[in-house]
Formats: sequence, structure tokens, C-alpha cells
Amino acid sequence: MELRFSFRPTPAEHARVLTLILHRKRGFWIAVIVVAIVVLTVAILPALQGQPAGEIFWTVLPYLLIFGLLLAALPYIQRWQLGRFYRHTPILQQEQTHELGEDGYKMSNPLSNSFVRWDAFSEVLETKEFFLFYPSRSIAYFLPKRAIPTPEHVQQLRSFLRAHVRQIAKLRLLAA
Repeated sequence: MELRFSFRPTPAEHARVLTLILHRKRGFWIAVIVVAIVVLTVAILPALQGQPAGEIFWTVLPYLLIFGLLLAALPYIQRWQLGRFYRHTPILQQEQTHELGEDGYKMSNPLSNSFVRWDAFSEVLETKEFFLFYPSRSIAYFLPKRAIPTPEHVQQLRSFLRAHVRQIAKLRLLAA
């Protein structure tokens, strides 16, 4: 049995997938915790020394604004960078075809072909929007659900993955 799906990826989809990958990385969460500790330290130490709440607020406010602006700007910067990357990378501008077969996962377009055996994947994850195929924690191939024509095809894909991936990699599919 072979399943075949075609789609044209968008920079916005890549940005969402990269965000999902980033949130799985330990380093991301360590950075978030470090920033939170710094901001809390700047607030707690003066409070322990008896400074008034108003002074502490005005001391912490610049840090909160800077970190907040950076955090809010990151998705826009990422989409802008991906848009530029897409404009200058012909492979990404092509219609992609993903084929899932007995031996592995084949991705192709008019300019390139790639094949990954099932035993190379460490995890396959289904989200509301994507099927993500992870050969490592930092890299994922993605198949948008919009490329799958019907709910019956989604069920077929889930059954296929249960049969071919469950013994090799961690498989996390949505219930259905």
C-alpha cells in the first residue's frame, strides 16, 4: 500500500512547523526560564531590601518591555526571513509530493527527490494542522493536513503509520 499527497508549502506553514520544533527543544525552555529568573530577581531583590513597590515597578518595567517586544517580534521576523528564503530557493517554490510506502517516506518535486527509510525516524507526531516526521529532535519533515483530501484518507494515513512506524519510533496521533 502506498499513500501519495501533493501540496505547495508556504512560508507561514514552515514558520508554524519551526515553532513546534522549537517548543520541543530543551534549550528554548531553559532560555525562557533564565529570562523569567532574571526579571523576577530584578523585582524580588529590591523588595527584600525594603524598596517601595512603585520603585520596583519602574525598575522592572524596561526589562519587561524589552523582553516582551522581542518575544512579540520573533514570529514576524521569522516569517520575514522565511519569505526571503522562499523567494531565493527554487526547490521550495515547487509543488511537493510526499509518498509513504512500505520502505519509507519519499519527498519529491520537479527539482529534487529525497527518500528516508522508516527506521530513520525517531518520532511521528500528528497535530491539528500537520503530520510531523522527526528523524531527530531538531528536524522534522511535515505533511500539512490540507494536502490530505478527505477524512477517510487521514484515517488511512493513521492506520498506515500505526502499521509501519509504531515498532520503530514514538508515534503520537490524535484520537480518531
